[in-house]
Amino acid sequence: MHMSVIIPTLNEACLLGDTLALLRRNATARELEVIVADCGSADATVAIAHRGGVRVVRDEGITNRAQACNAGASAASGDVLLFLHADSRVPAGYDELIAGALDGDDVVGGAFEFKLAGPQWRLRVVELVNRVRYGSGCAYFGDQGLFVRRDAFGALGGFADMPILEDSDFSRRATRLGRMRLLRVAMITSARRFHAGGILVVLMSDALIWMWDMLGLDLRTFSERYRANNSRRGVAGAEHARGRWP
Repeated sequence: MHMSVIIPTLNEACLLGDTLALLRRNATARELEVIVADCGSADATVAIAHRGGVRVVRDEGITNRAQACNAGASAASGDVLLFLHADSRVPAGYDELIAGALDGDDVVGGAFEFKLAGPQWRLRVVELVNRVRYGSGCAYFGDQGLFVRRDAFGALGGFADMPILEDSDFSRRATRLGRMRLLRVAMITSARRFHAGGILVVLMSDALIWMWDMLGLDLRTFSERYRANNSRRGVAGAEHARGRWP
């Protein structure tokens, strides 16, 4: 198996360096292709990616995460694609776990369990709600480390050009081609978004977006607010970079 890791970024200078280092440290394979697909960062994200020795895909036409992931996939050479958020930490031996999950012609991809960094009980509530959500509908999110066979990704036309929830849309569509396997190992993601906006407040906002999506309503209602929140990630990320990761 030759795997390409694609990391969409927007102002991720505070956490990207650690993410790249852990990506290599926790891999069992000697060779690993990593591609950072940038959405127009105004901080040192691109410079950090270059210093980390990874390929950078950057184009003024990339305006959202779906486009970034598709651009990264187009530049990738692997037969398996792993889409990783810059604030998510891969578990030890993640590449071997993915190879094992794909050991079967009926499996086209999958994801890891969702977990947030931090001890607060409210974060455990967020995790529980999310596990109920994706456990009942195979709607995996990018912060779960979404992986897929390259040929299946191509057959599906990649990610739909959606402002948000492109990952859950993709994982649902992927089940038309075969099974999406959930690995019972956690991909730990920063809880900075929840700390910045209030854990339960952000959870309720997310639940509203999920409901909107389930009803087939236009997600552009939420997209501008979501992008504005993402553009401020550097501030929240700095706090975690100073030691708030477990």
